[in-house]
Amino acid sequence: MTLNRPVVLSASGLARVVRDESIGRLPLVLEPAARWRPDAEERAAGAAARAEIARVGGVDRRGRLDADLAATFTVLCRPAVEFYGWYRAGDREVAALVAAIGRDAVLAVRDRDTVTLAQVDPDRLPDVLAAQTPDTPPARGQAVTVVADEMRAAAAGQRHTAAGVGIRQVGADIRLAQRITALPVTGGGQLYVAVRDGGGRRSAVRQPLRVADTVQGRWLNYTPPNDGSRVVFAPGDRPAVVGRLREMWRALTR
Repeated sequence: MTLNRPVVLSASGLARVVRDESIGRLPLVLEPAARWRPDAEERAAGAAARAEIARVGGVDRRGRLDADLAATFTVLCRPAVEFYGWYRAGDREVAALVAAIGRDAVLAVRDRDTVTLAQVDPDRLPDVLAAQTPDTPPARGQAVTVVADEMRAAAAGQRHTAAGVGIRQVGADIRLAQRITALPVTGGGQLYVAVRDGGGRRSAVRQPLRVADTVQGRWLNYTPPNDGSRVVFAPGDRPAVVGRLREMWRALTR
């Protein structure tokens, strides 16, 4: 697979072509909003998608989909490994997928109905995804680990006892976690990892890596792979995001 330059397509056109070519279905992170069309509009949309592919040089002399572009679309629809997620700042949300099959790797970034595709280094998939988030410095502070159930139950610094009667003060760790989650944010996102086995069965992490860019810097929020009962809040920059994504991938491939 070779993409000599970035390719820009509409999300709706991309979804239409991979469906019409029986390549597969785009992952949720790239899928446009579903909508019903009358038959005439469906045919027109199909023709428009084909014309869009032709404009970017994606159709050969016989009118068939270019082999490199078809291989790129296959990586998007049926990757062996994928790092993906969403990042929102204000009213703008950008979605990104970094996917690979063997040494073929591609980055897809969706901004509203526009998808930009680019070939990337297959050895740096998590680095590429982390680079799609702002280069925010880490927050100042120490990491804190809390019990997820206690965090959910906590309210205003207090929680119900296990016996269900009265209330008692929560620990200092819970109070610190509450202060972190109460910070004003400038943006944030959720990042995921998934893999496929030799039979095509897909496995994804159950909990994402959450990124919160606050007025005090970036905080990461994640569940350790070996302990789903706890949540960690830790300062983090792009390298820290890369490290966490690699750990999530390793947990899936053990």
